[in-house]
Amino acid sequence: MLVCGVELTGNDAIICLVKMEDEIFHLPDCRVRRISCENPDIKNELQYFQKTFLKLVEDYKVDRVVIKERMKKGKFSGGANGFKLEAALQLMGDVKVTLMSSTNQKASLKHYSLPFKFEETGLKKFQETAFMAGFSYLGGKYEW
Repeated sequence: MLVCGVELTGNDAIICLVKMEDEIFHLPDCRVRRISCENPDIKNELQYFQKTFLKLVEDYKVDRVVIKERMKKGKFSGGANGFKLEAALQLMGDVKVTLMSSTNQKASLKHYSLPFKFEETGLKKFQETAFMAGFSYLGGKYEW
C-alpha cells in the first residue's frame, strides 16, 4: 500500500510518500516535497492546487492520502488557508483521504514504533510530520 502523508502549513502541503510491502517500509522517490497554493482565496488558485495534487496521486498510484489533523480551536489551531487546502484535498473525487489526529497517531506508534531514527530516512527535516502521518497510518492496525 502506498500512502501520501501530508502536513498542511500556511499555503503549502508538505508531502512524503511511504509504502509498505510484506511488512517492510519503503520511501519511494517523489518529484516534489511540497505543493503550494499562492492564494487560497482565489478560486482558480485553489483549483490548480487540487489538480496538481490529484495529478501527483494519479502518477504515483497513491492508495490513500493521510493528512495530519490540526486543531480547530486553541493556541495551536490551524489557519483558515490550511483548512481550505484540507477541504480541497478531501474533495478530490475518488481519492481516499484520512485525517489523522494526534491521539490516533500516538496509539498507532505505541502499537508499531518507528524501527529507525527519522534522520536515517534521508528525508528533509520539514517532512518529518508528513512522514509520521503516513508511517503511523501504515503501522497501525486501526481503520481511521
